[in-house]
Amino acid sequence: MNERPYGLKDGGLTDDGLTDDGLAEEAALWVARMQSADATEAEREAFHVWLRADAAHASAYEDMQSLWGELGDIELAPAEQPKRRGPRRAVLAGVAGLCMIGLAALFAENSGLKDRWQADYYTEIGETRVLALEDGSRISLNTDTAIAVHYSQDERRITLLRGEAYFDVTKNPERPFIVTDGSLTAKALGTHYSVRAGSGALPQEVQVEEGRVEVTTDTDVAVLTPGETVTLDDNGRLVRARKDVANSMAWREGKLVFSGQPLREVLDTLSQYRRGRIVILDEAAARQHVSGIFDLKDTDQALIILEESLPVSVSRLSNMLVFVRSR
Repeated sequence: MNERPYGLKDGGLTDDGLTDDGLAEEAALWVARMQSADATEAEREAFHVWLRADAAHASAYEDMQSLWGELGDIELAPAEQPKRRGPRRAVLAGVAGLCMIGLAALFAENSGLKDRWQADYYTEIGETRVLALEDGSRISLNTDTAIAVHYSQDERRITLLRGEAYFDVTKNPERPFIVTDGSLTAKALGTHYSVRAGSGALPQEVQVEEGRVEVTTDTDVAVLTPGETVTLDDNGRLVRARKDVANSMAWREGKLVFSGQPLREVLDTLSQYRRGRIVILDEAAARQHVSGIFDLKDTDQALIILEESLPVSVSRLSNMLVFVRSR
């Protein structure tokens, strides 16, 4: 089931090709980003380019801003009125056009469209899938994951383009099984293991459930045994740790399992299984600890349970934007 390109959903189109729903979703995401303290200058500049590109953008942003205002007194970036262009109108219009092209390319990169175009197999957001390969190996794809398969007489190579995949490898010493994501390579030594590409708030990671895995980077190497994981630090070095791998891989059974984890980590995980964003608004809420088992196919129910069991409130600005804060 292929994802439709953005702007081609059912419903009426706006002047710039977005549906009314699509424009509302974009505006809601800009509202969330502009109220964030860690919004970068580049993001603010991109916001202003988007705002001036179409009069409908300012109107949609103001609507979302008004809805957000009902949730609390939080300062937002005001929607600017289009300014009269001077003699350099043609030059500025050209610059704005290039910026919009850049934003479109950035969207294709972040949304996964580029990775899916390059993939042999992929999953949508919230979908999981099991593949059987020609040699008997099996691959479980987590949400929003894309892989390319390259089998030859000498090796079996999987390129993880995005997301997370679990590998149940059929032994064949003559054809090593290798997974790479661009920053590291994980070579199976007859095993069950998973590899996650770094994306958003979740770090790049290799986890071993059974057997051994040799993980290498340009500067480091580690051989992992069952229950061990590695992540990459800021210097590109492998950081080894022990982890409850069975809980971490419960997504293969349609479940998300947490044991005393901070709410921030739980929401980061839930976000991987739904469209839009979950924004946590204060550190007191972020530090709440969560233990429980949730159905990854029903993240809305998970949010209801969290609100009922923790001193937090959950507010939905739209289907695409959820805010969590202390109460």
